Amino acid sequence: PTFRILLSLLRSLHPPSSCPITSTSQEDLTMAPLSLLSLLTTLTITLLFHRHHTTLAASSSSSIQCRSGWTSTPQTIPPSQINDGYCDCPFDGTDEPNTGACSGSMDGMWAGIPPKHESSDHDAAAKLPAYFGCPQQPSLRLPLSRVNDGVCDCCDGADEDDQSSAISSSSTTTTTVTTFCLDSCDQALAEERAARAKAQSDFAFGSKRRLESISQYKKWHAEKSKELHQLKEVQLVGTMEELGGVEQALVEAKVSLAREWLRVVNQQVLGGGDVQAQPLMEIVGNSSMSLEDLASFIISLCWLSAEVSAGNVSNDRCVALDRASLDLGILWNYSSKDDDGDGDDISLPSFDYLDSGTDIALVDFAEKIMLRFEGKDTAKDKTASRSRKNTKRKSKQVEHIEPDYDSGDDPYGDDWEDQTLYNNDDDYVMGEDDDLNSHEGDDGEGDSPTGEGHNQLFLKSLLDKVPLDRSLFKEQSKLLLKIASEAPKDTDESIEGDADESLTEDESDNNEEDSMTSGNGGVDPMALQMAKATISKRLSNISRGETSAKSAARFIASLMETSDSVLGDMKNMAIMAMYHSKLAAEDVAELVYSTSSNLRSTTEEASGAESSIDNRESSCSSPWRSTMMCPTPRTVPLKNADDTMYPPSFIVEAAQKRCEQREKSTDVCAAVSQEGEEEMEFPTTVPDGYYSYYVPQSRSGSEEDGLTPYFSSIDSLHEKMPINLSELKKRKEDVDRKKNSLTKKVADLEDETGDGSNTGSSKFGVDGELYILGDTCHKLESGKYEYEVCIFGKASQRDIGQTSGGTNLGSWEAITEEDGPYQRMLKWGGGTKCWNGPARSAEVLVTCGADTKFLTADEPETCRYVFTMASPIGCDERFKVKNSL
Repeated sequence: PTFRILLSLLRSLHPPSSCPITSTSQEDLTMAPLSLLSLLTTLTITLLFHRHHTTLAASSSSSIQCRSGWTSTPQTIPPSQINDGYCDCPFDGTDEPNTGACSGSMDGMWAGIPPKHESSDHDAAAKLPAYFGCPQQPSLRLPLSRVNDGVCDCCDGADEDDQSSAISSSSTTTTTVTTFCLDSCDQALAEERAARAKAQSDFAFGSKRRLESISQYKKWHAEKSKELHQLKEVQLVGTMEELGGVEQALVEAKVSLAREWLRVVNQQVLGGGDVQAQPLMEIVGNSSMSLEDLASFIISLCWLSAEVSAGNVSNDRCVALDRASLDLGILWNYSSKDDDGDGDDISLPSFDYLDSGTDIALVDFAEKIMLRFEGKDTAKDKTASRSRKNTKRKSKQVEHIEPDYDSGDDPYGDDWEDQTLYNNDDDYVMGEDDDLNSHEGDDGEGDSPTGEGHNQLFLKSLLDKVPLDRSLFKEQSKLLLKIASEAPKDTDESIEGDADESLTEDESDNNEEDSMTSGNGGVDPMALQMAKATISKRLSNISRGETSAKSAARFIASLMETSDSVLGDMKNMAIMAMYHSKLAAEDVAELVYSTSSNLRSTTEEASGAESSIDNRESSCSSPWRSTMMCPTPRTVPLKNADDTMYPPSFIVEAAQKRCEQREKSTDVCAAVSQEGEEEMEFPTTVPDGYYSYYVPQSRSGSEEDGLTPYFSSIDSLHEKMPINLSELKKRKEDVDRKKNSLTKKVADLEDETGDGSNTGSSKFGVDGELYILGDTCHKLESGKYEYEVCIFGKASQRDIGQTSGGTNLGSWEAITEEDGPYQRMLKWGGGTKCWNGPARSAEVLVTCGADTKFLTADEPETCRYVFTMASPIGCDERFKVKNSL
């Protein structure tokens, strides 16, 4: 205790506290500070004060027990430690009832002891101050035990209230002590006041700029909100209403189109009440063709149409069959593939019938028809597109053959597709896999190969009945291409170029020159190139036709297996496939004669069955003579039909034209020298009918074609989209663009104003204080790096001197309020991922400042960057209160 009293005396003699001036009585007090008399007097009073404490301590003759704060076990406090100026019982202060040693201990100023009075929402006055704050020294906070303790802690003595203390020096004498504190704040707080003055100045300027920013933001935000309301609540709402009206009108127009389309197909094409359409049904109806005949007829249509043009095949499917099915309301599930079956069998595609009683189904039907108008119903799927791209890359290495746009067998000018879709290179040879009769799983030794399921056998039987046989032409072509591949190359490239330029498929003008030989047994280079190009093209057309036929067989088999009205569906399918195949009437007539069992006699069938490729003379010269078509087309009466002859007259007329064409053509089945012979002949041209292959022709569309008049009604449907539907579609597209534009403007404006956030708070922070910093960037150099953060942008780290690039520390996320020494936190996240660590992120802690500038940079954790910044946005009321400004 004596030491503490002396220490108090020494503290009173040194700054920052003023020296206390004491006396033994009020009357004899002198005001000369630090005089010798004052020092002696102070020492005397201090000794008396110490004696007083000793007397009080001695007067307590018994010990007490209390908790010390460091252990839960009560400790015994002896009489000598009671009222000794040291707080041994901080929880209740029972050991210092006559001193201030335990002052404030129950209000949280002692380590480990919670405040006695906790805050309450109902009684704000319940919280007592836990410290004493010096008015001129906000950073100096004193425990309550040091208030009015006789020591001047505050530079202005505010902690001592000019207190007069009565101290008993004996049992009969009382001594009065008065403490005075001098104001030494000028000396003690010069630097602190300078810093405080700057803080006040920065706050005044920064808060003014912050308020100006808020004011500007409110004005700007009000204008943008008005604009956003106009866009969102007026223009966009009006556009959505307009779009709804257009869509409703479009739905009605689509339903109308679907109903009219189905009416025309059913009544005017299929003959449902239309007399003009009856001849078409006579081709396939009235028992003129059996179910198997119809299947063979439809598959043959798909084969020949694919040979005519690559545009008649899409995704390896017959386009004619796809379109005919849609016209009839047969909706196929195209997702199933050949290899989707169980075990060794293959699956057949499934289908549904159009529900013409519901608008939803009719709208979907009409939309598919509209795709046909736009030429998009045959679009390749993604898999096919990737396959084509790969094929094109490979085809760059093969010889380029200029397409022949003038040839009669390529009316659509799509010969170029043949060059990219098929391997028509110099060494192309038709293999067994290219043959229609080469079925998967076929061991070639019998009609019922092992391992084939029901569907496979059914498909094989359908394909075997197709009357189109290209085997003789393919066999001869393989021999020719083999000869061409072994022939010596001419070094004069101009010859090859001339051959390409002179390539044409109008062989009818060149039939007088069937073949030629080069001198000394060689092969003429020009003839070689011309023949190779023509043969390769035709082989690719045949391959495409076989692919289409195989695909069509799967759909026809499914229809025959699962249709409730299979015969009617097959008749209708045959007529519509006839239309969409776009084959000339002569080719259709030839198929009718070759597929209808009513037009084949028993003798002719037997004769046809005995013919083979080995019998070249009979099979090559006139294979079409095996039917009842040529030289004079025959007709037969239909069963159960009085005086009705089959086929109808327009088919007979078309067959007669075809016979006349065949009679004029020259059968070319010249033998090519077999392997091992020295002399060989190579044709200079490959005429129509070469080794039994006649190139199918497309329907011209003129009245001269016997089928054109009967398809005029559906032709008119296909001419163009109905005007009202076209206008509504265009109007919907315009309104859709307008809606999308308005929607984008609304989204951009919401992002600009920060009102589009899902958090419910503006991206500009409290009251829009961040408005003055919007889209600005700030840099700081620290060590060897330069750091840059862009408000609403990105944060980055780069080497000093580097002008671009760097490491991405993250993109702008948000601004939040902080309760610590900093007022705001700006956050960036989702930056470049650290190696074997988290994604980089950045935080900027903001305090009040007159201007916005970086202060420090740190990386407290791996890939987490923390910066400090001074900015006006931190100069708010909270900062003012917290710093007593």
